[in-house]
Amino acid sequence: MPPNGPPLTGLTLDVLPLGARSESILRRGDHALFGVSTGNSYFNRRRLARALAWAADRFTVVDVVHADVALEAALEAFGYERSAARRSAAKQLRGVRRRIEGALEDIGPAAVRVRVRPLSSFLDQPGYQQVRAQAGSALRTDMELRSVRDGMAHQFLVQRLEAGALPSPTQVQAALEYIDAELPFFVDTPRILGVASSVHCYHTVLALGRLLFSDRPTGLLRPADEQGYSIVVCRD
Repeated sequence: MPPNGPPLTGLTLDVLPLGARSESILRRGDHALFGVSTGNSYFNRRRLARALAWAADRFTVVDVVHADVALEAALEAFGYERSAARRSAAKQLRGVRRRIEGALEDIGPAAVRVRVRPLSSFLDQPGYQQVRAQAGSALRTDMELRSVRDGMAHQFLVQRLEAGALPSPTQVQAALEYIDAELPFFVDTPRILGVASSVHCYHTVLALGRLLFSDRPTGLLRPADEQGYSIVVCRD
């Protein structure tokens, strides 16, 4: 760790896999995925470094995917002029990248096991497109899945609107696009990234994670057998 980096001591890491299958996949230790977005500051540099240090020690490969899809469109939907939306999106993404790069500096040689890529880099890849098409097909007929996805979009919007304000159709579309772009990584990261198995790591249980990993008896969309989900929480 560089002498000027934040200390990683004093942070306790709690790891809770969601479901028995996730626990066994975590024990295999093939791959871990962390998603970092511009709108979520939970994984600051210090927490992210602690989580990545744990993951690099336990898993063969670790991926950090930072969300950049639909960011400009979302900013425009909330009133930014196109040029201002572009500048704001670029600034926010630079901030996320600095946070991730700082965390990698802080974990030292273990950073060699961590890959960092934007979500947009996967959009044209066949594996991602196949899983997204599968998810899109399920969303058209699986009402429970669609309701949970729409609920996440609503939550995304109410956090950004004035109290009592109703979102415009353009704002709803931007929120749905953002969530739909991330959904494939809940379903089949091994197919997308070409790994034997994968654990999707996040600091809380997102609604889609709770639904997909709850062993519900019905539903057209189910995680791949090699896909897991785990809560990873850093406690000061």
